Amino acid sequence: MGGELFGRPCRLTLALWIVRHDKPRFYQSEPPREVILQGDAARELGRLVRLGMLEEARPDDSRRVYYERTDSPLWKIIQAAAEVIESK
Repeated sequence: MGGELFGRPCRLTLALWIVRHDKPRFYQSEPPREVILQGDAARELGRLVRLGMLEEARPDDSRRVYYERTDSPLWKIIQAAAEVIESK
């Protein structure tokens, strides 16, 4: 599970963006380029779905893929990392 969550630097950066995002739901191309390249976004968001940290929605009337944070306890790890980073 640790490799799935922290195996690439962009995963933590993406997870931190999600934690700091003011809305629980966002679409796949919403994270800015400074957070993750669009070519990597789908793969890394899919990984967070498999970990149970996000739920994916593909509405029939939209071409966008939406994600919503779950109440997974793994978010507590990301929140702790955010607090440590912000305190430096």
